[in-house]
This record gives sequence, C-alpha cells and structure tokens, in this order.
Amino acid sequence: MKRFLKYCLIFILPILLVALPTEYLIRQIPNPYKYKYQYMQGNAENVKTLILGSSHTFYGLRPEFFDENTFNLANVSQQPKQDYFLMNYWAERYKQLQTIIMPISSYTWFTDELKHGTESYRCRYYKIYMDCDLYPDLSLYNLELSDMRTALGKLRKFFSDSQDPGYDKYGWGNTFKLSEKNMSEWNDALAAKSTARRHTAKSMDYIETNYEQMKEIAVFCKKRNIRLILITTPCWQSYYNNLSKKQLDRMYELIHQFQKEFDVQYFDYLKDPRFVADDFYDNNHLSDIGSIKFTKIVNKDIKTLNIE
Repeated sequence: MKRFLKYCLIFILPILLVALPTEYLIRQIPNPYKYKYQYMQGNAENVKTLILGSSHTFYGLRPEFFDENTFNLANVSQQPKQDYFLMNYWAERYKQLQTIIMPISSYTWFTDELKHGTESYRCRYYKIYMDCDLYPDLSLYNLELSDMRTALGKLRKFFSDSQDPGYDKYGWGNTFKLSEKNMSEWNDALAAKSTARRHTAKSMDYIETNYEQMKEIAVFCKKRNIRLILITTPCWQSYYNNLSKKQLDRMYELIHQFQKEFDVQYFDYLKDPRFVADDFYDNNHLSDIGSIKFTKIVNKDIKTLNIE
C-alpha cells in the first residue's frame, strides 16, 4: 500500500507543479467578470443605471452614452438567475441606483439553466471572479483548468500581442468592431438560419423557472423604488425572419403579462427600421458603431419616461 501511494505521489506531483502555477496565471489574466466585480466593489454607491443581461446588452449598450452614471454588468449568455445574483450582491450599497435595464431576447423565457447548457463552463467565472454562491466551493466550478479548451484560449491570448481585454472601463464589450465584421458569414443565409435555430426552444418547460427569476428581479426593484426597464435589442432581418413565430408570439405574451403584473416599461427594438447593415456585427448583435446609435436611442426613450 505504501508503495502504491508513493507511486501515486510521484505521478501526481509533476502535474500539480504545472497545474497550480498555471491556474494562478490564468486567474491573473484580465477578464470582464473579474473587472466588473472589482468595479462594482468600488463604485456600487455611485451607479444610477445598471445594465444587466446577455451578449445583446453586453455588446449593445454603451454606458458612456447615457446621461446618468451607468455601468454595464451584462455578460455573454448571462441569464436572469445570474442577473438577480449580481443585482442583489450590492443591494445594501446602492445609494443612487434609479434604473435597471434588462434585455428580453427570443430565448430568454425558454432557456434551461446555464449549468445545463453548452456554455456551462461560464458558471465558473461567476464562482471564481464574482464571489457567486450559486455554485459549490468544492467543485469544478472553482477551477479554471476544469475546461482546458477555454483555459488554453486564455493562455494563447495572454502570450499574444493583443492588449485588448475585450471590454471598456464602463463594462461594455468592445470586440464586435464593424471593421472586423465577417462579410462572408454576414451574407450567408444559412448562418442566420443556424443562429435562429439555435435560439429556438426545444420545449416550453423552462418558462415558469425563468419567469420566477424575472419576478424576483421585479420585486427587488419595486421594494427599492428602482425603475425596471425591459428591452428587446435590434436584430437583422435575416435573423428575426427565421425565428419561430410561435416562440416570438409566446415571448410577447409573457412580456405583456409581466408588464401588467409588475407595471414595468418595455421597449421593443427587434425589427426597428432605423438600423442598417453596418449597425450590426452579425445577424443578432450590434457592432461598435450600431451600439452607439442604439444606446442614444434607449437613452432618449428613457428620458421621455422622466418627462411623463
């Protein structure tokens, strides 16, 4: 038995000698989760408008173009469950928070929990960098090296010449640049159909869970006299024309039900004709140019609420 343990130690020790410093190094690489947590730790008291949600707002809304002090706390594939956790985390420190903006996309009501989907690896970013108690301490959620594909991707970027962390000082995702738009994919009808298909619900089983998560957010806002604004971000026609009509109809039914129940404001920009091809990076995300245009429109629409 002693000999077996000795051989195990001989085998494991070299792995640990490589894995531990590698894990430490990856955690030092700048990433939006780490930055956003640190920013809110230092500035939660001063934020007046908070942007939550998924990639549609992470890339689509630029806080610097809002009138009020605004921060973008959205992340790629972030769901209402993570939104509520992040919003609630600094609950006792909000002194000026007046408005929370949340996107309702074609898939919001119909998606299974993040940890059960194809992007479950993102759960560990909340655990490691955002002090998230939704995931156990003693688990793979607390280990960057638990997903070697993304870990190696971070290391490659770290050792490359790129100095852009992928976000600006306001938390906006700045990598969807019009100058880097993939025009062959943009003109590929199959690509738009594929994206729309990926966002098509396989079942309606998750509506109640997501509705309850959104309900928690609405109750939180109502108790604190914070205005909750729901938006559906602009998408290109090749995308929304391929969305399930049944799913879209159900999406709007749920939004209107939610509006009636919690008296929240909703702005629908999905098919907004003011947006042209150059406003988009791909068929369902705005480019850096389009995000300026969109943010100014949303800011103006919010100001009209203040007048009313």
